[in-house]
Amino acid sequence: MEVGSGRPTTDDPTVVDRPSDLAGPVPTTADAAPTAVDAARPGDHATPLPTAAITTAAEAMRDEEVQRTRLFIRIGWLASLAGMGAIPFVDSEPWMIGAFVGALVIGMVVSFGYHQAFRDPRKFGPRPLFVLGVMSTINTHIAILFFGAFTIAPVLIVIGLHFIGRSELDARRAVWWTAGICHGVIALVLISGVIPDPGVFATARPLGIVDYVLGAIYVQAAYALAYHTGRSQRLISLRSIEQLQRATRVASQRAALLDELRIDLARAQQVGAGRYTEQTIGGYRLGAVIGRGAHGEVYEASSASGDAAAVKVLHHEHLTDPKLVARFLREARATIAIASPHVVRVLATSDPDAAVPFLAMERLRGTTLADLVRRTGKLSTEDALAFVTQVAVGLDAAGDAGIVHRDLKPHNIVREGMTWKVLDFGVATLTEHTNTLTLGGIVGTPQYMAPEQARGIRVDRRTDLHALAVLAYRVLTGRNPFGGPDTPSILYAVVHTMPVRPSLLANLDTDVDRWTAIALAKDPEMRFPTGAILAGALADALRGELPPEWRHAAERLIGEAPWQEVV
Repeated sequence: MEVGSGRPTTDDPTVVDRPSDLAGPVPTTADAAPTAVDAARPGDHATPLPTAAITTAAEAMRDEEVQRTRLFIRIGWLASLAGMGAIPFVDSEPWMIGAFVGALVIGMVVSFGYHQAFRDPRKFGPRPLFVLGVMSTINTHIAILFFGAFTIAPVLIVIGLHFIGRSELDARRAVWWTAGICHGVIALVLISGVIPDPGVFATARPLGIVDYVLGAIYVQAAYALAYHTGRSQRLISLRSIEQLQRATRVASQRAALLDELRIDLARAQQVGAGRYTEQTIGGYRLGAVIGRGAHGEVYEASSASGDAAAVKVLHHEHLTDPKLVARFLREARATIAIASPHVVRVLATSDPDAAVPFLAMERLRGTTLADLVRRTGKLSTEDALAFVTQVAVGLDAAGDAGIVHRDLKPHNIVREGMTWKVLDFGVATLTEHTNTLTLGGIVGTPQYMAPEQARGIRVDRRTDLHALAVLAYRVLTGRNPFGGPDTPSILYAVVHTMPVRPSLLANLDTDVDRWTAIALAKDPEMRFPTGAILAGALADALRGELPPEWRHAAERLIGEAPWQEVV
């Protein structure tokens, strides 16, 4: 594919450049900007869907397990109260009644503490579950001895073992072994005749040793069956959740590709002959239109010496608008001021008083990032790192020149050979003239905006680095971090929410999650200050070697703005 050096897509600085399939109101001024963001606030309108999030199968099961454990504790309280309520109606030894009541009271007191602690899922872990499970198992066997070790009483443990078998924590084995040992000890004591069976429901008919042994074996088998049934059900649930997540990931990646394909289709329909085709402007012979925007066109062109070029001109009807002409000339100033092999090179510009203002740039013959990810879904980590590193060099050069691109997106980045280049500074702002021509309006493409850009407030070089981080997320995971059914929902997600952490969507080290948290921080002051630092940190993160200071900074940010974890 041949790529022009600057396909204008947002020539009007007062509108949001958006895919054609995005509907809804678009902010046009600084006053409208907050309204667009607030339009999707829950409580005012329908709840927004800023981004679809996915958690791992194990984490989904873990969250469910915490809730099950608290419910199981409450059921245990009811069972304990029912057991104590039955004491006046049964006949048992005083020592057995004392042990039974003591075990139930201790169990209720200790379990109440864990029930309250588990309100915070982070306090649910192997040690608490081990203490709670082993204590409950021992206490329940005291109750089993009270009612009858060879009656239906052990069914209480059977239910508990099925429950604990669904746990992901290693404490489950300790509970199983504790149950087996407790009932085995009780059976040996009763079979050996050390004490008479104190069970209130124990049969008065004398039983032989074989009967007791068979009863003990039956109970142990029931314990084992309940435990392994619970384990099997957990594995089945995990596989089902993982299959659903794989399908969800594929669907979300395809949705991202479809969005980009719609944009490409709209662009393809814009090419062809233009008003200036076959005319010569500034020494360049113009050919077919290779890109069209709201206020300008980009033509295939050649110089008098035959060198290929891409020439951008204003639409004829806008030549009388001094603001648009000034903005066009500002783009020329912005692009020509940047000296970097990773920014499109300017060949010539028109004089300020030229009848037809133009900007001639090198004609790139390569592949846009949009075309590349549409074909491949995502990039390898090596290619992604090369992309981020080279584009970061271009953005640093622009930042050093006091220029903010403000519309970095897949269609504005081209790979020619192994070199990545940034195109189209059509909505760029020079720091010394920030907002003088845009009147404070929101400029850019919603999915790739930074929060401060979506709010319509001052931007700087870190705004472009945020967009680069969004692109990095896209090429590493295969999906956009921020999305929604309409522009206000997307802007709300950009300003207020974090996406799904990348390691849930692709085989990436958790350091990449931390890198992303910093690169997409809502506060520009918390982001990487330069492209070089951002790219270097990504290289470290991909190796799992992010420096401690960045890890600590990321953990603080994640604590303040957690990842989306809604299945």
